[in-house]
Amino acid sequence: MARLDNGWLLSIFLVIVPNTKGYLAQQGGPPPPTRLECCIPYEEDSGVMVRSPIQCVWDPGPPSKTPSIYTLHLESADNSVQKFNGNSTNACIPPTLWSSHSELTVWVEAKNQHGSAFSPRSTFNTAKIMKSATPNITQHTLAPLEIYWESKCSKQGLSEGECKVRHRVLPGVCWAEVEEGFQGVYCLEKVLPYSWYEFQVRCSCLGSSLSDWSKVYKVKSPGAAPVGMLDVWSDCQLSPQSAECALMWKTPPGWNAGSEILRYEITLSHLNGMVTLVNVSMVDKASDQLTCDKKLCHPMAKDVTAVNVSAYTAYGATTPACLRIPLTAQYNRGEALQLSMSAERLLVSWNPPTGFINNQSKYVVQYKQAGLLKTPAQGFDWIRLDRTQINATLTGQFENYTAYQVALFLVSPYGASDHISSAVGYVHQGIPPKVPSFEVVKVKANSVKVIWTPILLPQRRGVIVCYQIGLDSQGVHNLSEHQGDKDRSFRLDDLEPSQNYEVWIRAITEAGPGPKSTATFKTEGFDFNPLFFLVIFFSFIPFLLIWKYSWVIKECIGFKKVPDPSNSHVFQKMNNQINFCIPVEEPDPVLSHLEIIKYKLAGGKIGHRGSQGAIGGLMDQGELAGEGNTASREDCYSKMTDSDEDRDDYEKHFLPTAMEIMCL
Repeated sequence: MARLDNGWLLSIFLVIVPNTKGYLAQQGGPPPPTRLECCIPYEEDSGVMVRSPIQCVWDPGPPSKTPSIYTLHLESADNSVQKFNGNSTNACIPPTLWSSHSELTVWVEAKNQHGSAFSPRSTFNTAKIMKSATPNITQHTLAPLEIYWESKCSKQGLSEGECKVRHRVLPGVCWAEVEEGFQGVYCLEKVLPYSWYEFQVRCSCLGSSLSDWSKVYKVKSPGAAPVGMLDVWSDCQLSPQSAECALMWKTPPGWNAGSEILRYEITLSHLNGMVTLVNVSMVDKASDQLTCDKKLCHPMAKDVTAVNVSAYTAYGATTPACLRIPLTAQYNRGEALQLSMSAERLLVSWNPPTGFINNQSKYVVQYKQAGLLKTPAQGFDWIRLDRTQINATLTGQFENYTAYQVALFLVSPYGASDHISSAVGYVHQGIPPKVPSFEVVKVKANSVKVIWTPILLPQRRGVIVCYQIGLDSQGVHNLSEHQGDKDRSFRLDDLEPSQNYEVWIRAITEAGPGPKSTATFKTEGFDFNPLFFLVIFFSFIPFLLIWKYSWVIKECIGFKKVPDPSNSHVFQKMNNQINFCIPVEEPDPVLSHLEIIKYKLAGGKIGHRGSQGAIGGLMDQGELAGEGNTASREDCYSKMTDSDEDRDDYEKHFLPTAMEIMCL
């Protein structure tokens, strides 16, 4: 591998070090100016062209931390050099130091405490740097729109060359420049009606450079029939039908109106089908129109459902602009807007809504100070955009700590508006004020309910992130701004009876928490009250007595269970001999008490006798044996029930009625 010996390294070091030091010294000095450009302007004094000093200009380069002094150097044909002080961009050479058709060389030096820098040298002939005299526009015509100017080349002893023209329509700021090739006259072909135009001309004489631009010449184009329609809107779009609102429209530009607007015609359609025509005169200022921050507005009745507005001029009228007024408040149906605000600018962006959108529909972005009941709302303005756009820039004067409500609408060609989204924005947010009202209600032994009045939107000074409620023995409860929207209430539980508490509430914005609103209360206790227990005790006594003597009550009111005779085993044994039919038509059958007596007759035959006559196989008393009969009497009792229970007990029977017996 090759190596450099110490001799080679020392030689390289000796070569590099001086160059490095020179570079560092130059960096500390001023930057070198650019090459100079010089000209000799001519000025007119009492109709005579006067030769002016040579004017040389340059670019000083990037700014330096240390101030520099600039000196213009002039070298004549005899190699003599003269110096002239100048500022950082230009310097002049007096007319006494040069003559016509002479060769001159110039350069500029920039110098400060760290060093000097020089511009490149420029050499020119004074006859070639003479600047043409500035022309003067003298007159114009309207149909067509032409301007005429006077060149001053002849006064300089030169032949007339070609000129350039530029123009603009107010209130525009950008000039439209037309290429050179004109001499004395220029015709503007496409002219907007009833608009102010500004013109300027610059010319070059043969053998000299271009002149400066002439003074601005203003012309107002002739009028024509108005075109298009007015930009009409209202502050009713986010309000219910019952709210006060106003109709507003913007004054059209002159080229759109075609000429001076004489009056506006407003057609109002009402809910009951009536139509009202209103004329707002711009000649007679004693009309009912209002001026609303460079816009025109008209108060609108609460029952108006649609409006049409046209502007009338001496040449005709604009196409009626239609706007429908919503009958109810409109709510968001899309995503929230993204806002960025400064003192003079509002930037709004959004995502396009889903679903079908008419190709002729347009967006309207409006803003106004939020929460104000004044009509029209203060700081109200809007802008109309093509439906393909997803952002907008609005200008205005926006105040700190003030809420601005921004809303996005999609408006159909027929004037129907659909509220897409809205948001509240601030230029700068501040700490919110105290909650205006905070009370304790429904105090109990272990809980309490608090209610409050929210801070109104115009007084919030920022977007409220949440409300905080705090209690001595508990932590802090964070409630969203919309939590408890229905009654603005909150219940605190797990409290101790008969205790004193202090509860507070405050609002919080992005700037921080606001001051607290406090309230004190004492929970209820469980004190012994003898009267209360006596009332409870005596209130239960009637119920106990009723329960204990319920059977007596049943007997008194005649509530007893009537058994079904068919369940008696006595009647069941007789079923083979007797068929009972109980007529269902009889509403109140009469049952009689029946006692069955068994007798043993002669011959071992057993007979039955009832106390109220014989039934079926019962024998009559005449068939019975005499008193000497040895027949024995056996009482058989069993309980006749609706079930088969207690068959072995004594039986108490109820004698069927005569009608039932006849059915045997």
